[in-house]
Amino acid sequence: MPLGRSTLRRRVAELLEAVSLERAADRRAGEYSGGMKRRLGIAQALVHSPRLVVVDEPTAGLDPEERIRFRNLITDVAASTTVLLSTHIVEDVEATCPRLGVIAGGRLLFDGAPTELLRRAAGRLWQVPAGEPLPSGAVEVTHRTDRQGGIERVVYCEAPVPGGTPRRPTLEESYAAFLALQGIETPPDEPEEDAA
Repeated sequence: MPLGRSTLRRRVAELLEAVSLERAADRRAGEYSGGMKRRLGIAQALVHSPRLVVVDEPTAGLDPEERIRFRNLITDVAASTTVLLSTHIVEDVEATCPRLGVIAGGRLLFDGAPTELLRRAAGRLWQVPAGEPLPSGAVEVTHRTDRQGGIERVVYCEAPVPGGTPRRPTLEESYAAFLALQGIETPPDEPEEDAA
């Protein structure tokens, strides 16, 4: 619905304050940092008080401070508006979403609380040194550098893994385990472009 001039002016001032851009209101948007532009985009999306806001990969490319600021903003917006967050950055989901859906191949494979995804992996993740053979039914979820500089694998298995240490699952590992059990590879963070 169109807003009258005075109502629009008041609403813009409220939203610029809400997204912490009131001090930069007189600057050209082209001079804004990436995080400031994203916050401005949220303010623009909220001008007419929508019931639903869809944000796609909102924190990709932001520095850690701006990422936290943006997550806090999304949480504040979600108090009065339904926010659909589409992202591969599981930290963003963990920090802002009381409910998540996992979609792969155009199908909804999971719909529920993040705690349910964590529960499914609890007691089934094991840290295993690189090179250790895995028992039948074990699925490698990820591998990472351990504190001593060696490589360890995080493995999903219903039964204890010989030589493995039980691991408390993170949401990211639970998500990766869920996809692995569905036969789906975890999507890469960013596709690399070949130089031509």
